[in-house]
Amino acid sequence: MRKFGVLVIAAIAALVLSSCSSPAPEAKIKLPEKPPVETPVVNEADYADGYGGYIFRVGGGTVWCTINTTPGFALCEHRDVDVAYEIPEAPASCEGAWGYQARLWGFLPSEGQVADWFCSSGLYSDPEEAYSLPSGSKIVVGDITCFAAETVARCDNTQGQYLVLGSEIFGFGN
Repeated sequence: MRKFGVLVIAAIAALVLSSCSSPAPEAKIKLPEKPPVETPVVNEADYADGYGGYIFRVGGGTVWCTINTTPGFALCEHRDVDVAYEIPEAPASCEGAWGYQARLWGFLPSEGQVADWFCSSGLYSDPEEAYSLPSGSKIVVGDITCFAAETVARCDNTQGQYLVLGSEIFGFGN
């Protein structure tokens, strides 16, 4: 009986001490939600790069995205000097840069995730001549919709998967 009493006291002490711990800190920046249907849509032709892609910048140029209709993906990127988040560990198969480019397919690829980091050997596109996508607006190209939320880009496909990329935050929905 004495052992039972000790166990009860230990359980109560553990419960009291666990309630004293501080809650997990909230993220400074939250992932932007999928934009509402009534969000203004820009004319995608204004963002055409002349090579079958559509390129835009968000937040004054720190993040930019390219949407390609063939094979159907969005690739968002920024320069490594703009990164303020902790870069995830690269897989052994990546011999290039990791954590600066994220790709969202418009469909389920034959291998890999629909939304994930992209192993690269350099910039995918040149943002210097790209127009800015105004904050609070979206561009729709094929199965991909991208939305500008201040300095963060969010791209969704028609199946509900997404990528989010900003200099201080990233996220994937597979």
